[in-house]
Amino acid sequence: MKKQAAGLHKVALAALFTVGNALLRYPWRQGDTNVLFLFLLSVVGALLPAFLLYPVFRRIWRRPIGKSKLRLFGVAALSVLFAAYAVYCAWRSCADYVTFSVELVLPRGNRFLLTALFLGCAVGLSRLSDKAMDSFSLLAFVGVVICAVFLFVVGIPHFQSSHLGTDLLVWDAAVLESVPSLWKESLLPLTVLSLYFALTVPRGGERALALGTGIGCVILFLCVLQAILTFGTAYTAQLTYPYSYATRILSVGQYFFRLEGFSYLLDYAACLLRCAISLAVAKRLLGRFSPHAAKGLPLCVGVVLLACSIFL
Repeated sequence: MKKQAAGLHKVALAALFTVGNALLRYPWRQGDTNVLFLFLLSVVGALLPAFLLYPVFRRIWRRPIGKSKLRLFGVAALSVLFAAYAVYCAWRSCADYVTFSVELVLPRGNRFLLTALFLGCAVGLSRLSDKAMDSFSLLAFVGVVICAVFLFVVGIPHFQSSHLGTDLLVWDAAVLESVPSLWKESLLPLTVLSLYFALTVPRGGERALALGTGIGCVILFLCVLQAILTFGTAYTAQLTYPYSYATRILSVGQYFFRLEGFSYLLDYAACLLRCAISLAVAKRLLGRFSPHAAKGLPLCVGVVLLACSIFL
């Protein structure tokens, strides 16, 4: 039972990380009508790290370094490289969510304050133990699934069957030109997730990683489908935040209680977890060489990112 429970926690963590800031970045900004095909291609890219990179990362960072100076230099160089990219992923998640909040949720909000609050939560979360992180991930995952399913069901009356016509399945060869930029948003961030699993899961992380990534893609697909069924492919591709706009039209009750707040919880939980996991990866990579310095790394990175936000 303990192994099964731990597996469920890791699956939830991987699913939330996969969602991350994806709804705020892709595949909406490609400027064409091939939203569905772009999403399916992103799913293919999302699954590659689980099957190809995770075993490689385990071999690199789980094996003892030994006395080989060449291996020490190689592992150190890779650790610095991936730690830097993990910090970038943390910043990207934070910046995307804060920009989204300022543009759509709190147009009169103070950007610096919102960034400080988000980074504060992410830094605090990244400093938790693996078990605490797993527990948070499972609770947040349950909330995200409930929100996504609830909003989809409530949105059914607004769906138009005409959007399920042949135009949804039209193949355009120009889609292939979008693959590099698309996989940059879907495949590369998930290398951080694979690295987190390689550093924290003793054995058998492949199944949880692949299953969690797949479930995260299902959640994304539900959100993608809701936007497409609400607005159609052409109009959806032109919107900055299609899913949020699709939930904005939902209301219930005689006073027209708006339900878009549930989608904000989904975005916040997913972006926060991706940011926290990225900071945790950077901390663990540095911890292999300097454990004492690694303890304060998330806080230092948070302060630096907050300072950078002033000039952006």
